[in-house]
Amino acid sequence: MDAPHRYQLTLKDRAVTAIQVNDQKVSHFLEPDNHSQLPKLYIVKSGSEVVYIGQTTQNMRTRLRQGLQAQGKTGYHGYMWKDLPKVELLVWSFPDKSEEYTETLEGESVFLLRKRMGRWPRYQMEIHFHNASARDIGFAEAILDACYTHGS
Repeated sequence: MDAPHRYQLTLKDRAVTAIQVNDQKVSHFLEPDNHSQLPKLYIVKSGSEVVYIGQTTQNMRTRLRQGLQAQGKTGYHGYMWKDLPKVELLVWSFPDKSEEYTETLEGESVFLLRKRMGRWPRYQMEIHFHNASARDIGFAEAILDACYTHGS
């Protein structure tokens, strides 16, 4: 499994106002995180705490914009972490996998985090569970380990 792209995002007024990768300011998300129809797993950290784990097939800019700006008009209230001033975003892309696969990794990663920490991630509101193989669970463990080996 490849290492994730690690972004530092500055948020203001429920929008991303700055993106940094390796202490360099960039204007957009890196390849392949900016592609639609590509399954991705993403983890949001506030300081050293994992606060949210999600999956998407949208490009990350669109996914974040929708989650940050939603106000509940259509029933979707968006990310519960949208008022944090800064977050770290880790993104894994899976070009040869299905959306169900990333949903499986999302569910297993959230569940494993709950087992490790004794509670659900602070801003996690839903997860999708599918039957996971031992290999999937191993990937979920590696994903969580990567969250705590670098960065904040």
